[in-house]
Amino acid sequence: MSADSLDWKDPAPSEIVSRVVKNARNGSIILFHNAAKNTPEALPDVIDGLVEKGFSFVPVSELIYTDGYTMDHTGRQIPNKTDSGSGA
Repeated sequence: MSADSLDWKDPAPSEIVSRVVKNARNGSIILFHNAAKNTPEALPDVIDGLVEKGFSFVPVSELIYTDGYTMDHTGRQIPNKTDSGSGA
């Protein structure tokens, strides 16, 4: 699951913080935009809020399964189907 900051709409920093901290879940990838006006001000409070909730930060590469999974058209990881042994 991902959490979209919607920072490109230029909401107040407090709105960005609230939206991201409220919607973050285990394994979330949080989307921010590099040209959003209020993201730099919101980011320290986003980080503090997530840490207070027990989250930690890892590179995206640690969230992507490489063995036994494929990506579907939406970017979701789907376990590969294994051959159940048809006896053939």
